[in-house]
Amino acid sequence: MVNQFYSTPPIDPLNRLSVRDGLEVNAERWELAHRYHRHRQNIHYQSLNQPGIVCGLGIRITETPQKWSRKFSKQGFCLEIQPGIAIDIEGNPIIVDKDIDRVFPFKKPDISDIGDEEITVYLVVSYVDSRRLTDEEYWKKDKERGEEREWLRFDQQLEPPKETQIELCRIKLLVEDVELDKFKLKIPQDIFNPQSNEIDLRYRQQAKARPQALINIATTATNSENSFFQIFSSPCPITNNNLSCLMQSLDALYPCLQGNTEVANIDLEETFNLENIDFIHIPFEKIQHLCKSSDLSSIKESLNRYRRKGGVILVEADSKLEGNFHNMIPDITKLFSLDKLDENLSFQEWGCDDLGGENLLKNKPFLFTALPLTKLILNIYYAAGIIVVHGNLSNAWGGKYESDEENLPRNDIRIAHELGINMLYFAYRRRKMMSLLDSDI
Repeated sequence: MVNQFYSTPPIDPLNRLSVRDGLEVNAERWELAHRYHRHRQNIHYQSLNQPGIVCGLGIRITETPQKWSRKFSKQGFCLEIQPGIAIDIEGNPIIVDKDIDRVFPFKKPDISDIGDEEITVYLVVSYVDSRRLTDEEYWKKDKERGEEREWLRFDQQLEPPKETQIELCRIKLLVEDVELDKFKLKIPQDIFNPQSNEIDLRYRQQAKARPQALINIATTATNSENSFFQIFSSPCPITNNNLSCLMQSLDALYPCLQGNTEVANIDLEETFNLENIDFIHIPFEKIQHLCKSSDLSSIKESLNRYRRKGGVILVEADSKLEGNFHNMIPDITKLFSLDKLDENLSFQEWGCDDLGGENLLKNKPFLFTALPLTKLILNIYYAAGIIVVHGNLSNAWGGKYESDEENLPRNDIRIAHELGINMLYFAYRRRKMMSLLDSDI
């Protein structure tokens, strides 16, 4: 599942009512004063939290009420939303209490423009500003006390939820069944693996603290060792699975960062956009292949532009690779447009006190006092946005000594994830700080 990272609040000024003695308080000024406080609350919530469900809002299949039986007689069922609370992206509370009509008629979806064999239907809820409602049927008002409740809206749609909507469930339907009116909603037999027509609750977002950033990573690893200039339409399953395991570990080990578990595959010879990529994994074998190319100018320019913008590149050389780090220097420097290692790209090894600048690779967020996993990692080097690992670190993220050998002990997997998270945190900090020096308003 792809993690969703919500946008920060718009950078708009706050305007509040200028109060002075003798000021007449009318409806317009009262509304202006309260709009200011709502705006402050929205900015505060959106800056520190993410939208989602706070509690409740379960889904129950129920029979169609008599008032709708004629219109929805073919389906013969409805969904009943259980009481609960959610908060949208602006911090608006969505309260579904037991006294409102919570039965939602599941309608036959429109598949006139659908070319797939299967469709996904989303049931969502969203906040409604009752001040903008004109239909008395949709909002309630206590005339004696001058109160009106804040309202909400349930929707059934074929598009994924918008930022202002909270997903309650999704249901996959076969287009053929929809065309023949044969579909019927069911409770899933396996809640973690729902099938067609079964209610899927796996993608419901919980309200929680907002992470500092969404980390996106990419790899140049491919399925072929011989045709390295080929464009691969499918990702390398072993490498991508290892990197995805690292990204998944962020939720539990360091939730201040959110990892996108969809690892992008890039071909360095083709035109590619690295604007949203924070961290690139390049096997050293790939660098060796590229260095045999007659024209590296465009690749060099793209990678160096990427580093100048704050991106971090992880070069990983298999521990079985003949020679040591110094044998790798010619190929690494050639790829990064350098004739020699000058003072701006002077690699420092793990034991150096200044590795990574203030030791971020060694102590943020996890402390390492010595080179870890020495059975897998021979050494680690760093210079100006390039991390070189002489070893099999990415295999350890997937729980293996090597891609096709025995599994690692759990403690070693945890250590590998913590080291990988230090690298991701370092990439986030480097990219963030570099952007502050090169920001366009």
